[in-house]
Amino acid sequence: MIELAFTIFPFFALLFAFIDFGMAIFISTTLQNAVREGCRYAITFQTGAGGGVGQDASIKNVVAQYSMGFVSATAVPAQVVINYYTQGAPNTVVSGVGSNAPNNIVEVKVQNYQWRWLAPISGNIFAPSRDTTPLSFNVSSFDVMGGYPFGVTGVAR
Repeated sequence: MIELAFTIFPFFALLFAFIDFGMAIFISTTLQNAVREGCRYAITFQTGAGGGVGQDASIKNVVAQYSMGFVSATAVPAQVVINYYTQGAPNTVVSGVGSNAPNNIVEVKVQNYQWRWLAPISGNIFAPSRDTTPLSFNVSSFDVMGGYPFGVTGVAR
């Protein structure tokens, strides 16, 4: 019993640490892949099937599809954000009609995705505390918008 008491706690601490850190790495790489795919989708000026769906909504749906259920395209507050910039002023967000014009820069990002640890980090035996602060993920991808597809003169945001 004494041997079990000395080994069970470190064993479970290591087990939960492997699971927590492995999951954090998995979420980070999955979200990075999702925004990268959303950015690839954006530069081709595609929109969702069925018409009536703007480019921004289509990009958000692609990011949500590739995120394996971690983020939602319709979450409030928005988890998936799309910004457009001109090459002449890359620090200023462009909005409105024509902001997704060819040669503009598109940014697709997932912001403030919260992951709660499976086993929160605890203090020591003399000063027990539990840090339940979730891990926050922010990932983004940038690319330059390509030219419009043949026969297309504009795409609604």
